[in-house]
Amino acid sequence: MRSKKFLWIANFLLVGLLILSACQPAAPAAEEGGTDAAAEGGEAASTGDTVTLRFFALTDEDQLNAWNEMLDAFHQIEDGKYANVEIEFETVPFQEMFPKIESSVAAGLPWDIFQADGPDMKHYGFNKVVMPLGEYFTEDELKQWFPQSVEEGSYNGELLGPPMMQSCSLMVYNKDMTDAAGITPPTSLDDSWTMSEAMEAWKKATVDPDGDGIADQWGVRWGQGTWTGDYEHGIFRRSNGEIGSDTYKGMGDDGITFKGYLDTPEAVEAMQFYQDMHLKDKVTPVEPIPDNFVSRKSAFYITPDNVIGTLNRLYGEGEFNWGVTGIPYFKTPVCHTGSWHYGISPNTQHFDEALAFVKFASSDDGARIWYQHVRQLPANVGLFNELPEYAEDGNQRLWLDAMNSFGIPRIQTPGYTEYQQVFAEAAANISQGADPAEQLTAAAGRIESLLAKYAGWNQ
Repeated sequence: MRSKKFLWIANFLLVGLLILSACQPAAPAAEEGGTDAAAEGGEAASTGDTVTLRFFALTDEDQLNAWNEMLDAFHQIEDGKYANVEIEFETVPFQEMFPKIESSVAAGLPWDIFQADGPDMKHYGFNKVVMPLGEYFTEDELKQWFPQSVEEGSYNGELLGPPMMQSCSLMVYNKDMTDAAGITPPTSLDDSWTMSEAMEAWKKATVDPDGDGIADQWGVRWGQGTWTGDYEHGIFRRSNGEIGSDTYKGMGDDGITFKGYLDTPEAVEAMQFYQDMHLKDKVTPVEPIPDNFVSRKSAFYITPDNVIGTLNRLYGEGEFNWGVTGIPYFKTPVCHTGSWHYGISPNTQHFDEALAFVKFASSDDGARIWYQHVRQLPANVGLFNELPEYAEDGNQRLWLDAMNSFGIPRIQTPGYTEYQQVFAEAAANISQGADPAEQLTAAAGRIESLLAKYAGWNQ
């Protein structure tokens, strides 16, 4: 399978990175009686020397625009105390982020800040890939974020990194396309389509004039980017379970048991539906098309509300005729909560400046700038009191209502990184025709083998 080949290549490159990094000469020691400004963190700021923070992040233009504006604002705080701080970004696609964070920390690469997915924070905490920050935030500062965000960014009760935003996925649609197909999506979460009802809409919205299976207009893209992963694709199987069932839970209470949770008959049934979307009903392409909703190649799109920022940037506010409806479900509506957090690398040579930027970026002032560009649910409670999009009924308010009504965290385990990589590969294989039962059974076994080292982590 193409996905297996990709993982093999990625692992090969990471090994090469480790070897090359290990071969680099050690940094020269400070001369006796001299001052090593980098080692002492804040010294460079007091002398006015430029401090460059290396920030490892997701490739995303909206996010980079937000951070650049944040940096300008950061230069102004505390009478310009941090005016000498600059940021150098290194960005990679989503699927490359997680293994590279760990390998680069292990290799001693001098990153300062990295972007970490909420469910991975416990993994990073267990493996000491991120610096604990609990002692640097007061109780009042912790209260500026939703409690769920604080929990997602913590390990064994200590904050590892503050949140950038919160999340919940719904189904966005191109109103011009749905109108042309005679489709009227529900406007209330209570009337959200079941998966079978959604399938009928996706079929109507798929336009394939010559019948060759390659549509001119696809019915749906399930999930962001071109990857598979737990955030959106894990919804299929969990949605096919009643609340509290093993299928809905997705994992044992010990955080390391997946047999009997990942591979239940209900989970297999749900992933068969996912395969049928690609191969039988052909409402979504087998080989994902980049940006196929925002480029008007797909009628429906399962996504958090960050798509609004992208549409506004590409077309201008109000120029793309879109709507939003509830996320389709089998038995139980589900949207996964949790989103990106800031992490400070143990290898940082500028901890004081990195901490100051992270605290500003995650404050109400920084989060306000972030929201203006990304337009996704803020993690900062206070912002909801000043954003009319959430205070009034309308398209964007639906994401907040969904998060409060049926949002659930992605599974909380220090082995989330390993779990997601294995499940993503299984889901990609299933979309290309592999047997769902065999894939999920094998994935559950592989995940348990990889996670055995975490036994007792939450006791």
